[in-house]
Amino acid sequence: MLIRVATRGSALSIRQAEIVMRRILEFNPDVEFKLVIVRTTGDVVLDKPLYEIGVKGIFEKEVNLALLRGEADVAVHSLKDMPAQISSELTLAMTPPRDDPRDAVVSVRGYTIDSLPSNSVVGTSSLRRRGFLLSIRRDVVVKPIRGNVDTRVRKLMGGGYDALIMAAAGLERLNVNISVNKIDPLLMPPAPGQGVIGVVVRRDREDLLKVLRRSNDEDTFREAIAERAFLSRIGAGCHVPLGGLATVNGDSMDFVYGVVDPDGTSKFIGTMRGSLSDPEGVGRRAAEELLSNAHELVSRLMKNP
Repeated sequence: MLIRVATRGSALSIRQAEIVMRRILEFNPDVEFKLVIVRTTGDVVLDKPLYEIGVKGIFEKEVNLALLRGEADVAVHSLKDMPAQISSELTLAMTPPRDDPRDAVVSVRGYTIDSLPSNSVVGTSSLRRRGFLLSIRRDVVVKPIRGNVDTRVRKLMGGGYDALIMAAAGLERLNVNISVNKIDPLLMPPAPGQGVIGVVVRRDREDLLKVLRRSNDEDTFREAIAERAFLSRIGAGCHVPLGGLATVNGDSMDFVYGVVDPDGTSKFIGTMRGSLSDPEGVGRRAAEELLSNAHELVSRLMKNP
């Protein structure tokens, strides 16, 4: 069987596709692969933060179109970039084992959040990372930064920033040789799906669904389902500074969630535990808790991104 794998053309996206292909081969040694590189709006528009571009699923939509047009068989995504709602013709079919879901402080000098000097310039274009960082360190300056992992690290090395806040998973997948200090999710709840690679397929491709299900990491898939249910219940897009992380813990599932004003002046972080047998229910209940405890903040952020 030949599987055409659609992905973006960045080094990280191609690396993630390679991780998926290797995982599938472990359980399906007879398959072959062909990469289908898709150029997305998010790759082209680099002079604005993602939340200003105003397109949901800016990295996901065009890649999934390759499936709907029959140009590819599966699509590979960073799950945190995939909206809670996708085309009804498609489904999330597989997740390889999750990489580290945490955010990280990236710097030349080995800074942590606590050790950043006052007035440090910290690069991120994520409203969530910006808000939680400023809620902890009001004395730093947050400056937008766009581009792929290598581009952002190059800008850091060039002296334009004292530190960056980035997803630990992307740095590890690319073996970036720079100081990385990971941030406790109770201080900065990660984006739902962070550290998870998602594989999407057409619902009517039963042949592929069987192949992908054999290759699936069940714990990661449950965490992904919980986090996407959380996102779906709240109904928030990438412009709302929202964090949600599910973690399988024996027969239970732990969930840390949070929301923050982009200026860091108001936030709420909470935790809960639910049954592993109902990950979707865990995600929905976490969302209900957040909406109950931070209703005013969430409503304001959804009206005024």
